[in-house]
Amino acid sequence: MPRENQATTSESNAARRDINLVLREHDKELMAIPGVVGVFVGLLPDGKRQCLKVMAAKKTPELERKIPKSLEGYPVVVEETGPIRPLESR
Repeated sequence: MPRENQATTSESNAARRDINLVLREHDKELMAIPGVVGVFVGLLPDGKRQCLKVMAAKKTPELERKIPKSLEGYPVVVEETGPIRPLESR
């Protein structure tokens, strides 16, 4: 029985959409959340598994409640980056 469960899990992971497509489909809704300053594909702390990263001007409990914990099976991680501004041209 455990082998069937492992196979099912592997099949569902293989059937997931590409993470870049998931980001492209959800980036506008994430960016519309007040306090979100950017979104990108990143890695979890293990350095191996992909996740969606949300950059926040300030990480607050209210902001974290508005951001989903996962999208289409990929974990969503919130990172506080501060405000993002374009570089001044010289």
